[in-house]
Amino acid sequence: MTIGVLGTGGIAITLATMFARAGHEVLLGSDAGRHGVTGVTGPKGEGGAIVTGGCCEEVVARSSVVVPAFLGVQGAVQQLRPWRSVLRGKILVDITNPFTGGHIDFVGPWAVGGAEDLAAAFPGARLVGAFKNVWWEAFDGGPDPAVPDIRVISDDAEAKRTFLRLCAATPFTYVDAGGLDQARRVERMALSGVSSAGVSAA
Repeated sequence: MTIGVLGTGGIAITLATMFARAGHEVLLGSDAGRHGVTGVTGPKGEGGAIVTGGCCEEVVARSSVVVPAFLGVQGAVQQLRPWRSVLRGKILVDITNPFTGGHIDFVGPWAVGGAEDLAAAFPGARLVGAFKNVWWEAFDGGPDPAVPDIRVISDDAEAKRTFLRLCAATPFTYVDAGGLDQARRVERMALSGVSSAGVSAA
């Protein structure tokens, strides 16, 4: 199963490398790919893991699982909008949080979760929320006992199980934290540092 990560920032490269080291085929998409930077061999990790680069459109089309690593929910919606029909039936992994500009608060009220907004924008995609309760720097350099369990949320039980299987060989612990209605709680953990009980993903 091919995992496509969209973006070229720290979290995009870190997650792409992590999944490649776990033995998956990973494509890293960027706007630069449209200008000829396709077929770039990306970070090589342990076990000879390779991340292959390409334009976002190509990566979305070729991937079964798409992980957009753009700034904020609205940023993800804007970037993904041209491929709404292509995303239908694919697992769309939301890693965004609706932070304010200074990352000190959230842009919406308590009752609103960013993952629910993304699911509403792409109703044909199978949305899974993950990596929301930790900062991306937690993944830099490998497992750390101080890193909390990764909360995974979705209303699509099979999509969630598939994503958890893809994560099984990564060096972190994942728990089933419920449906998308739990997004507002999980997303706020990144700022509060508070953990919550989840159902074991084993």
